[in-house]
Amino acid sequence: MFFCRKPCPMEAAMTNKTFTIWRAILIAVMVIGLAGIVGEMVWSADKGKFKEGEVVAMVTSAKVTIGGAVETSLASTAGQAIQAELEKRGDKTVWKVEILTADESIRAVYVDAVSGEVLMTEEKVPAKRLVQEKTL
Repeated sequence: MFFCRKPCPMEAAMTNKTFTIWRAILIAVMVIGLAGIVGEMVWSADKGKFKEGEVVAMVTSAKVTIGGAVETSLASTAGQAIQAELEKRGDKTVWKVEILTADESIRAVYVDAVSGEVLMTEEKVPAKRLVQEKTL
């Protein structure tokens, strides 16, 4: 075994090399972390919104028109259509048609935009009537 009073040139070179590697790793981690933070800020601003290309892809993949979706919905649930929109549910493009029923509740009917079949129906929060009494 060889001992030196002052650090051997080989030890000094290893220390500088190790220091340089750790410094490079630290800089890389900081850059990746900063990119992640900035990317998250940009992504969260667009969260829940479809990009223009996604909307075009959804519309072109839909074989059923909005009118056809409303007709199919009204055939399964009696009432008056009050809103219809195209949206993604999992991997499917669906028409969500909201219908005001005779008992004044709102039902959402989901119609597959490709096949035209009703996938699901759900009751929305029942509409509340505001009754104001007038006193003379």
